[in-house]
Amino acid sequence: MRERFGPLTARIFPRRVLLVLEDDGLTLLALRGQGFKPAASLLHRVPLPRGACQDGRPLQQAALGDLIGDLMLELGLHGAEVIASLPRAACSLRVVQWPFEEWPEEPEEALRQIDPDLRLACPLAQSYLCLTPLGGADPALPLCSLLVTAPRALVLEWVEVFAIAALDLERLEPAQVAELRAIAPLLAEAPANELTALIECQAGGAELTLIRQGIPEFSRHLPADPRALDQALRQCLNFWRQRDPQMRSVRLLLFGSSRRLVGVAEALGREEAWSVEILDPLQRGWLDLEENAADSLGPSERDGPGLLRLSGLAQAERAP
Repeated sequence: MRERFGPLTARIFPRRVLLVLEDDGLTLLALRGQGFKPAASLLHRVPLPRGACQDGRPLQQAALGDLIGDLMLELGLHGAEVIASLPRAACSLRVVQWPFEEWPEEPEEALRQIDPDLRLACPLAQSYLCLTPLGGADPALPLCSLLVTAPRALVLEWVEVFAIAALDLERLEPAQVAELRAIAPLLAEAPANELTALIECQAGGAELTLIRQGIPEFSRHLPADPRALDQALRQCLNFWRQRDPQMRSVRLLLFGSSRRLVGVAEALGREEAWSVEILDPLQRGWLDLEENAADSLGPSERDGPGLLRLSGLAQAERAP
């Protein structure tokens, strides 16, 4: 019966796969079909060959497409609907302040026409844009939007990868958007005078994002060495404190490579001027794994950036 009705069930209740793309690997979370409770039934990570993806760009599209397609077949996920998170390096994030008293009817077109100097690696005219309104409830404050851009050519290259894999790609989402959605519960409970510092630790350094009242205000690349990272972080916080004298506390949220997280957390944890937490989405219950869920992740992979971004993608799936 299962063999007979399996294909029919797959068409009526297609599996959904959340996929995080990174330069060095793929992390996926397979959900049950839409007719079932949306709990995860498979958590899996696969490393990518060196050079297949660099700086967020798929350099070996055919090889990546074949790898992803074969992986889905191997895991019994062929025909699943895929929601993927682009690599962080593929996207840029900015906060845009509009020179209008009301929201523009066509914000993307309005921004392209204004064409402000946002110091982006790729011009707006050659990029896909994602604009999300920020604030707006207080008429005394200027209208602002969170802008995430990705080069159009790069996005189309990833679309081609999934076409080669013969998968139904529902959407591509910037890594930064998934991260912010994942930590939204923590940001919502933050005191009004608290600054949140989200820090992704990797072998080549750390990516810092300063978030104030839910808005990512400042970002910097920090050095890999814990002592140098500590010094660079202090400089960034001092700079922000001059701009924001209302700030009273700092909360550091660390995620990334476990081989570096412990050392960085210990180095930063000696300072009383801030609190330090390592983000573990599984421990916090942000990923609804079944008790019998298949999990191929080793201990060193369970606190990486892939899990945080999967959490953000999963939250979007749970939204009404």
